[in-house]
Amino acid sequence: MNSTPVFRRLSAILPGLVLMMGLAMSIYDVGGLATALQNQVFDIYQRIEPRKAAQDGPRAVYIDIGAESAARYGVWPWPRKRLADLVSAVRDAGARAILLDMSLSESDPTSAAELLKLWGSLDRLPSAYGLQTGLAELPDYDLEFANLLRATPSIVSFEPGKSPHGSPRIPQGRDFIASEGSDARHYTTAYSLWRPSLDTFELAAKGNGAALPDRVPGTSVRTLPMVVNLGGTLYPSNVLEALRVYRGGTGYRVNVNEPENGFALGMEPGIDRIDIGGADLVVLTSATGCLRLYFGGPETRASISAASLLDKSADLSALRGKIAVIGVSANGTDRFYDTPAGVRLPSGAIVANAIDQILQGDFLVTPGWSSLAEQLFIFVGGILVILVAGRFRFRWSFIFTLILVGGAGYASWWAFDTHRWLLDPALGSVTLLIATVTCSLMRKLHSEEQTRFIDGQFARRLSSSGLARMHAHPKLIQAEGNLKPVTSVVVGLRGFNIIADRYLEDPKAYADILNRFFSPMTKIVQDRNGMVDRTVGDTMYAVWNAPFDVSDHASKGCDAALRMVENLEALNEFLEEDARRQHLSHVPLSLSIGIDSGLAITGNMGAILRFDYGVLGEPVSFAAHLQRNARNYGPAIIVGEGTQRVIGDRYALLEIDLISTPRHPEGRRVFALLGDPIMRANPKFRALQEAHALIFSAYRNQRWADARAAIAECRKLNGAIPTLYDFYEARIAQYEASAPGDHWNGSWFAGRI
Repeated sequence: MNSTPVFRRLSAILPGLVLMMGLAMSIYDVGGLATALQNQVFDIYQRIEPRKAAQDGPRAVYIDIGAESAARYGVWPWPRKRLADLVSAVRDAGARAILLDMSLSESDPTSAAELLKLWGSLDRLPSAYGLQTGLAELPDYDLEFANLLRATPSIVSFEPGKSPHGSPRIPQGRDFIASEGSDARHYTTAYSLWRPSLDTFELAAKGNGAALPDRVPGTSVRTLPMVVNLGGTLYPSNVLEALRVYRGGTGYRVNVNEPENGFALGMEPGIDRIDIGGADLVVLTSATGCLRLYFGGPETRASISAASLLDKSADLSALRGKIAVIGVSANGTDRFYDTPAGVRLPSGAIVANAIDQILQGDFLVTPGWSSLAEQLFIFVGGILVILVAGRFRFRWSFIFTLILVGGAGYASWWAFDTHRWLLDPALGSVTLLIATVTCSLMRKLHSEEQTRFIDGQFARRLSSSGLARMHAHPKLIQAEGNLKPVTSVVVGLRGFNIIADRYLEDPKAYADILNRFFSPMTKIVQDRNGMVDRTVGDTMYAVWNAPFDVSDHASKGCDAALRMVENLEALNEFLEEDARRQHLSHVPLSLSIGIDSGLAITGNMGAILRFDYGVLGEPVSFAAHLQRNARNYGPAIIVGEGTQRVIGDRYALLEIDLISTPRHPEGRRVFALLGDPIMRANPKFRALQEAHALIFSAYRNQRWADARAAIAECRKLNGAIPTLYDFYEARIAQYEASAPGDHWNGSWFAGRI
């Protein structure tokens, strides 16, 4: 059976389309879906195996200006004096670098200058001069704070992506950043807006770097830019600046991988590392210059409340020799960010984590060849999945896909656990699973289509076991014509036209009689692995060895015919009882059966769009001819020479005629099937067979008197066939009147069959 052209095209296109979509997602990351998927996988890896703390504990400590500090000292922003007290406390505790992870972009609102601006109407008061003089004598806390920054290993920050207060200006005090290999600006994120700290603070501090860029609320922080592009100029992050100050570094060198011809297999163009000159530190980054954050558990996150430092209740030993990161987690509203660790952290804690991660040298790296490996996995694995899913049942193809997916997942986890490589198994796994489901679905739909087709063609023709065999081997059904040796059995009712007239006004009874005839006959055929090809009126066409092979099909056809004759008795008993009930005479029915074997044409015998499996050819047409003329010979079962040659001498056969046609002018012998092998062994049958041989010997030699004498002797034997003898006596009389000629071989011309 062939599927419809549309179905064939869909079956070929859809799985391939799934692979192409998977490859396109891997190459182009349409809508960021591939990145989102791999981020979820890598987040899970971090939660399973978080970053371990160093033996001496975290080397970056987060100083939190949070809810506790706000409750005791007011919400952020704090007066500059209070911030200075905090920085002084951190310095006195022995911190080797102090990072202010917020932009100090506005002047101290409590300074004298700011108060004079606020109280502009003082000159109208009687004591205005005295108040102004007193305010002018107050210390300038911004200046004092700048002096404090100058005297401490301090780093201030600017915030990329945020609008500045006042007129925009570039940040001050940046350290030299050199690009090696190519221009790093081509790959870093460019910002058109940024919010710098006051220039006096930037010039006074030992470092000035970019804080966590402004981002969409609710998104997880997985990366932290190490260099940013502000108006065409590269600036380091405050993480790098803190590390440089901590280690006494002098500048930065950004290494850029860029193939000379624009393409290199297994290399992703972009930034791969940043060296901090004079600090003996290397930061491995993504192609855009971002650090992939690797979060640890609670033991890696050292944190001290700013309030505890101000009131001197904190354990200051935790800061000795460390990098202190001062940040804000509450300024009237919470300022927390989602992280892969599953906990929400403020910006300063994220920066402290990044510093500690770099100092430990624990980097999460995506190798340049990872994209190629992922795409090869999708392509090669997808081809294998499609081949397996198209050949085997769903459970096996699904198990095979799970093995591939599990192998990819294990390899990805091994790479993370051993080398901290980030190899994405998610997109490829999803693609393979979808391809498997798509192939299996198309195969299922195709199977259902085949099942419906097979049921429509063979549910009424084959036995349940034969139908199951066809379901298992649908390729046995061929639309094209195919030559195949078959045995055809054509069965019809003798005398049915007589009793049919009685039931013409009772269609239910008419149909019931045919059902009582066809039901047991169909069962006899199907029980012997035959196929009921069709029924026409009161005639049934049965075939053996089609659509599937049946061993010894000629014997099975003969055996079925003998059983049919025996089973007709039940129908006659019913008709006799029904005739008695209606006070009608009983007309017993008998069978006319024709059997022949030979090569026949099997396949679609209907229209192209209306498939109808059938069997046509000489065995079928000759068996039908024998069935129509069986009444002339007397016996119920007439067998052609093709069947007789196959079954040999196993059954009780009597030769009864030699029928010639235009295709077989020399004639084909036909036989009466009188019984099974047991009957053939009966001496009475042997006697009848020898007497019959005498009839045909005389008849074919045109010795009409001897033929009549042989017929008379046969009539006396047990098993004699009066109808056949009457038939031949009539023929002899016809030939006596009109001799058949000297070259006659005893055949009877039946015309085109």
